[in-house]
Amino acid sequence: MSKKPTYNELLEKIRRLEESVQAYEEQIDEQKILDNESRFKALSEAAHEGIFIHENGVCLEVNSAGCEMFGIDHDDFIGMHALSIFTDETKQLVVDNIRNEVTEGYEAVGIRKDGSTFNAEIRGKNYFYRGRNVRIAAIRDITSQKMAERTIKESESKFREVVENAADGILLGNLSGHMIEVNETFLKMTGFSREEIVGQHIKKIFASNALSEKPLRFDLLNKGQSIILEREILGKDGERIPVEMNSKRPHANYYLTIIRDLRERRRAAKELERKNKELQLAKEKAEESDRLKSSFLANMSHEIRTPMNGILGFAELLNSDDRDEQSRKEYINVIISSGQQLLNIINDVLEISRIETGQIKVSDQKVNANSLLKEMELFFQPLAIQNHNKIILDIPPDTEKLYFVGDQSKVRQVLTNLINNALKFTLNGSVTVGYVREEETLKFFIRDTGIGIPEEYLDKIFDRFLQAEYQDQAKQRGTGLGLAICKKLVELMQGEIWVETEINKGSTFYFSIPLQKKS
Repeated sequence: MSKKPTYNELLEKIRRLEESVQAYEEQIDEQKILDNESRFKALSEAAHEGIFIHENGVCLEVNSAGCEMFGIDHDDFIGMHALSIFTDETKQLVVDNIRNEVTEGYEAVGIRKDGSTFNAEIRGKNYFYRGRNVRIAAIRDITSQKMAERTIKESESKFREVVENAADGILLGNLSGHMIEVNETFLKMTGFSREEIVGQHIKKIFASNALSEKPLRFDLLNKGQSIILEREILGKDGERIPVEMNSKRPHANYYLTIIRDLRERRRAAKELERKNKELQLAKEKAEESDRLKSSFLANMSHEIRTPMNGILGFAELLNSDDRDEQSRKEYINVIISSGQQLLNIINDVLEISRIETGQIKVSDQKVNANSLLKEMELFFQPLAIQNHNKIILDIPPDTEKLYFVGDQSKVRQVLTNLINNALKFTLNGSVTVGYVREEETLKFFIRDTGIGIPEEYLDKIFDRFLQAEYQDQAKQRGTGLGLAICKKLVELMQGEIWVETEINKGSTFYFSIPLQKKS
């Protein structure tokens, strides 16, 4: 019969058993730790990032990627402080993030063993490792990424600069037709702000009837076609802006439209058209002037030759001994008349020349209008009677003391030319001479019942040399300078001259001059 163990022996056995169980459990825990470490090492060695385990900044473990990243051997890394692998500018950031147990990623600048630097992205997390509170950090070299980002940013900046400074408006729209981006040129063109236009449907910039006349062809754009059309868009103030729109779909998610403002082009086209018309008119006028000058010279030679022939011919007759006293007087009168006619021709030519070269000066005199017209009536009575005409004065009542300040001789010269023409082109009729006061202006008129002026001459009746063309119609002789001289003289006196006429019913010539000389 076996002996039963004593109580103390049982306690001893229990103790040994507990020790055995504890040793087994510790063996199991140690194995688990070894297995975990083995798995961690395998994972860390397979990672592309540098994996670091440190305690209070001192490195306990590092993977191969970390060693390669910094160019430092594994054994040299162990025991190294984390701050020694970062630049001075970023050391404080690393210390603060370790101390504050920051888990979000942040950037710092790492230093390799050879002294070169690189951009590093760091993510860290505290962990319980081998009974110690450590921090595991993953460091990734993002130098290439930063360079790529910088390149992209520079490229985007250049692209944005090009877009914003483009001469044409640029508009991006999504597939639903809403505007998602516009450039500065488009905003200046339309007057909208970016906030007012981005997010709006493209219909906002069109009048309602514009799209019914020229609908937006999204169907063609979706087929890859480009559409170029001239349209009108609406500015913020409602102005219709003519534009050329070049639209396409360069990307699956948006449409692109380049908008060219045609206002300046159309203004330039109108200005070019206007200048071309002016040049054409100037060319025609120059050609007409050249033709009229040639005709004038031909007519002038005839006008000069006629009185010269009269002077020379009757002078030779006077030289004959067989002429009686009466014949001699008649010959002398013809010579005097021809000489006067020749003198008038010369005076007209000299007068227009003096006017155009600025040799004529206007004097200021106090002139009584009624006295001047009565003088004209008396002077032209013989010529009126010769052509069986009546000369009539049309003077407003109560104007005996009406005076104007001007050049009396030049007003008389204008009246003389106009009355003389009216009497020459009127037979068995009347010529009315008068004036009316209009505020601070005197408007003179010379109205005849003569043959009138053909319509084709009205726009050039005051041009030089017109008489050379007009004489066939008028059956009268002259230099063709009379009306041109009148126009120049009236303009020198700060006035205007014009005509109203009707064929076979007569003409009325008007000219106005100020009562007081304008400053």
